[in-house]
Amino acid sequence: MRAHLTPFSTALRFVLAAHVRNRLALLLAVAFTPAWLFLTRACSYHATLHFQVFPAGGYIDADNNQTSQVSSVMNSITVITGFMAFLETLKSGPLERRLVLAGYRRRHLMAAKVAALLVIAALLALYATALVHLSFTQRQVAGTALALFAANTAFGGLGIMLGSLLRDELEGFFVVIMTSIIDNGLQNPGLNSPADQPWLPFMPLYGPSQAAYAAAFTQAWPGTYAVRGLVWFALTSTVGMLAFWLRTRSYHRPHPGHGTAGPPAHDERMPGSGMLGKADCRRPPTTAVPTRRFPLRNERHGPL
Repeated sequence: MRAHLTPFSTALRFVLAAHVRNRLALLLAVAFTPAWLFLTRACSYHATLHFQVFPAGGYIDADNNQTSQVSSVMNSITVITGFMAFLETLKSGPLERRLVLAGYRRRHLMAAKVAALLVIAALLALYATALVHLSFTQRQVAGTALALFAANTAFGGLGIMLGSLLRDELEGFFVVIMTSIIDNGLQNPGLNSPADQPWLPFMPLYGPSQAAYAAAFTQAWPGTYAVRGLVWFALTSTVGMLAFWLRTRSYHRPHPGHGTAGPPAHDERMPGSGMLGKADCRRPPTTAVPTRRFPLRNERHGPL
């Protein structure tokens, strides 16, 4: 067990260090999320919204300003989590392929990447939950944290998948940002109060959004809906790890004594020694060229 934990812990430290070196993402997490929450609280109007929350069993009433704060915080942290997961996966790809070529186990690298994502998702969820709780009183703080964690994992898995499939940073950033904006807009009670479209449950943030609104404004436990975000995380991260495995499958080397043996060496003796050697390791024999001696001649006085 310890032999497996040592390479995993080493890989985990390197992945976490790569995330810490992402200064832009850390700045967005620390500064952008509270700024976006403050702007939403200052600019959103106060009105009673009548919208459907399935974990609570039907329609509920809540203030539009507070529901907008929950939606904006979820939009902010999901973009940051997806951005961090995508950038780390994209930039570490060449190094990880070289590590696999050198003999590092692929399962340790994959497990470290997933574990680091779970740590980041949990930290951002706790931070965002604390910010929302400072803004207004929630009914279930633990339920809100669970919902935000599930949303982070869903977009973190999306980032791992995009980092394994795409080759350009701009493409991944565009997909992560636009997916978060569109999905959060569709889950916003101010824009879609019924939330009863037949295709809506297949969106990544459907379950976490329903869980967040249920935890913030009702006493209904939202755990079953938050799990839907974890299902999205499992599916997308599996696709990303499968892509990584397919790209490194040719790096596998057979163990000594297994597999196809190489061509047999030629049984030739090295000249001047009684030892066997490979013919392709020696220089080819050279043919002696006879030399002809000429008498020295003086240009003015003839032969010496």
